[in-house]
Amino acid sequence: METEGWFFDVYPWQSTMVLWIYGDDGGMLRLEDPYRHHIYARGRREDLEGLLGFLRKRGSLLGFRWTRKQDFWSGQEVDVLDLEMRDYGHLPGLFRLLAGFEDRITFYNSDIPLAQSYLYEKGLVPTGRCWVEHEDGRVLRIEARCSPWEIEYILPPLRTMEIRIEGNPLLPFGRGNTLVVECEGYRLEIDPQLPSEVPLQINTLLERFDPDVILTEHGDSHIVPSLVRISRREKIPLILDRETGPVHRIPDLRGRSYFSYGRILYHSPAYPLFGRWHIDRTNSFLFGESGLEGIIDLARLSKVPVQRAARTSPGTIITSMQLDRAFSEGILIPWRKGEPEKFKTAWDLLVVDKGGLVFQPPQGIHKDIAEIDFASMYPTIMAIHNISPETVLCACCSNSRVPEAGYNICERREGLVPRTLKPILRRRLMLKEMSKRVGGERGEDYRRRHIALKWILVTSFGYLGYRNARFGRIEAHEAVTAFGREKLLQAKEIGEKRGFRLIHAITDSLWISKDGLTEGEVLALCEEITREAGVRMNLEGIYRWMVFLPSRVKPELSVANRYFGLFEDGEIKARGLAFRRSDMPPMVKEAQLRMLEVLSRAKDVDGYRPKIPEVFEVLLDSVLKLKNGEVEPPELVISKTLSQAPSDYKVDNLTALAAQQLEDVGVRIHPGERVPYVIRDARSRVKEDRVRAAPLIGPEDGYDEEKYTELLLKAAEEVLIPFGYDISLLHRWVDFSLKHEKGESLDPVYKNIP
Repeated sequence: METEGWFFDVYPWQSTMVLWIYGDDGGMLRLEDPYRHHIYARGRREDLEGLLGFLRKRGSLLGFRWTRKQDFWSGQEVDVLDLEMRDYGHLPGLFRLLAGFEDRITFYNSDIPLAQSYLYEKGLVPTGRCWVEHEDGRVLRIEARCSPWEIEYILPPLRTMEIRIEGNPLLPFGRGNTLVVECEGYRLEIDPQLPSEVPLQINTLLERFDPDVILTEHGDSHIVPSLVRISRREKIPLILDRETGPVHRIPDLRGRSYFSYGRILYHSPAYPLFGRWHIDRTNSFLFGESGLEGIIDLARLSKVPVQRAARTSPGTIITSMQLDRAFSEGILIPWRKGEPEKFKTAWDLLVVDKGGLVFQPPQGIHKDIAEIDFASMYPTIMAIHNISPETVLCACCSNSRVPEAGYNICERREGLVPRTLKPILRRRLMLKEMSKRVGGERGEDYRRRHIALKWILVTSFGYLGYRNARFGRIEAHEAVTAFGREKLLQAKEIGEKRGFRLIHAITDSLWISKDGLTEGEVLALCEEITREAGVRMNLEGIYRWMVFLPSRVKPELSVANRYFGLFEDGEIKARGLAFRRSDMPPMVKEAQLRMLEVLSRAKDVDGYRPKIPEVFEVLLDSVLKLKNGEVEPPELVISKTLSQAPSDYKVDNLTALAAQQLEDVGVRIHPGERVPYVIRDARSRVKEDRVRAAPLIGPEDGYDEEKYTELLLKAAEEVLIPFGYDISLLHRWVDFSLKHEKGESLDPVYKNIP
């Protein structure tokens, strides 16, 4: 029998791969393919024969053969032992045992996720068109009928069900929470207080609508594990999957906390479905940035199944694209990174380990400023200069192509990383141009897809220097930043020759000024920089006015990432302000955005000052709402990341106290998770009165008016400080204004404030 349709999903199941094909008739076809995973081993003949004996004795081996494959680092073909493994379930334990052979044998292609390995080998595309010949539920032959690089493609008409919690998702299931299910216009509220009804109602809805996609909010961290616990306790099966065999799920709420780039992060446990997709919006960075459209596009390009693509990082996606290319070209994929960092003296480190170039901006308000930036600067440098782990410091070429560092770069072969990046760069540019040209839903679809690719390209540079990256090497990372510094200086010099002044620069962006500058001359500058540097330079925009802010710690110094300005089209661009901070309460964010909206009506620098009284009105309006008790608790919630377990805190700060309150009622908060709370009385000697965790706020709980007023004043200071309005002056103004509300004159304050 032959079937054409869309390749929907794949996963290992016992000793076979299970495929789901979305047929042209709208039906979902489940098939099995007895795929066997291959790993490769390289070493002395006697050591490899000893390995064969070990694997035969364990019964792990289905077959073997001697073959030749390409070595990643040297590019040469080498003899390896091709091992065909028997059972999926034994692989994790087997790999732990194989680690004992690593002093004598090098293993390749060992720890690639099985579903991805299957997709690489078969050339299949998630959600892509395919043709399959099958008999009695078994795959006889399967072929892709599309390219993952297609810009225009049609997806199957997916049926989507949404499940969410109404109430606070941090509270234990059923304590004031309601489960809401929506599908095709139908809406049902399920009361968890009747636990025996919950799995029955969920099963009924799944049977009635048979959704292909289940979208949730807090599904991985709360909804699915809670439903699984209820199902087990009530002994009522929960039929979330289409898979016919028994699915064993452990209701785990622990997740994983880890440290990355100076921050503690938390990743919720994953609860994928079998035969359906489950995508948790709150457990998917990529969904938040690019929606389902972006996730599907990345799944197609990387050959990562959609559910895993939704939960994984951009780094995993770009790594899978590199793995796919290596697999298709017969390149051996190292099990562990084995290339050590080249020895460097202290002077070497001083010269090469600099990162991106930054120029500090002058504080205050400025006019006649344009922002220009290099498009995908680092990935483009990697592509055009052939920077890859195996090409930097290669053994075959002698040159000193890397600026400052003097590293050589291979001239005989193109690196794996550039070969992977070039089509991504072309695709993103094409999607970006189409999103500007086409409006409506199609334009938004293109926009989300090019945003997804932006994150992949950004991550590709970071993974080049990541110490555990499979295709990483620190010298390659250093080479990219060296070229980046050179191109930024090159852009600066070209601009200065054309009469522009450099105001600010950071890594790949420059802010330039020239009296009466026009868009035409800035675009001409961008074209010249593009020709000379080899990396596309774009005009981000021309500002009517722009403000560079001082450091909070050292006010005499400016900082690179605290600024805001008004583009000619009326759009405000801001970095480092209160409304962009994730730990600011919504009320403060909203107040600052209102202040910026007032300032956005200033057409130039001279129009900025006359708008200041209106900014004061916004500030006073917000302060009065606080003073009069007109602000609801949700508008005052502050969310901060827990850096350690609540019991490990030595100092009772507000975040630790709120986390402890949640633990006291059975809500486990892990390091890296955000703790929401409202400040009740920050100065109270009674710990319980200082703060209240947001899910536990009651009608009798008040808030610390003074503390929240202070946050408002700091937010106002950020937009008024160019004209000398620091926090102390704003305090005085608010004090006088509040007295004025009681009938006193405001004259003294206006005489003392600029």
